Amino acid sequence: MKRMLSYFKPLNRLARAQAKWRANHGSSIGSGAIDPAQQVVNLLGGELPAPDTPLLERDIISLDFETTGLNPDKDQILSIGYVEMQNGMLNLSSCEETFIKDSSGINARSAIINQITPEMLTSGQALDEAMDTLLAKMAGKIVLVHGLTVEKSFLEHYLQQRFGIPLPPILWLDTLLIEKMMVTNRHMREEGDYRLSSIRQRYGLPEYPSHGALIDAVATGELLLALLNKCFGRATPRLEEVYDMHHYDLTVAD
Repeated sequence: MKRMLSYFKPLNRLARAQAKWRANHGSSIGSGAIDPAQQVVNLLGGELPAPDTPLLERDIISLDFETTGLNPDKDQILSIGYVEMQNGMLNLSSCEETFIKDSSGINARSAIINQITPEMLTSGQALDEAMDTLLAKMAGKIVLVHGLTVEKSFLEHYLQQRFGIPLPPILWLDTLLIEKMMVTNRHMREEGDYRLSSIRQRYGLPEYPSHGALIDAVATGELLLALLNKCFGRATPRLEEVYDMHHYDLTVAD
């Protein structure tokens, strides 16, 4: 029985999904720096860390995209922001925000929400250049987001369009889902306010301007630390404990 239950643990399911992805796609990609698609394989890193690994001993990258909408088939990435976390501390020297040099998809609604105008993108980077940098930064790290759907779906769409291969099953942490699973009342869990700014307010974190990729990435990193403190106090959270908190609700194909 113990072995059967272990089979369904989220980290074990992720390990099987990664092995399946490597078998189906890894061998079709060349090795070495001359093959840009190799950086997609590099996202997986080496072996998954052991379940009892202290979470904050792992390198984490907190990531946010600003987009023109929520549908990657017709919407565009406007900016990419990220900050790295080592040993439970945000490394602010690693902060990066990149605007994407393509304003064709900007509309009045997106400009109101994220305050990004066509003029701001004129000195930006091409999407492929920005993504090459991001994929290199993500390689082998735990990827932290608030609201997994946007970043994951846009990455999946981009890799499929550029390389013709799906996004590998990587280690994601989602502060929205962690907060959701900490709510014991099911009705409140379904009806609650899970906006990044709202959750930060509940934990007494400072108010930041919203809908800026870098600001939201930093805000998400701070929120993760607050959530861990609320749930574990001074104890050192293990990777499995945090990952299991919200990935039982996610589907990882075997």
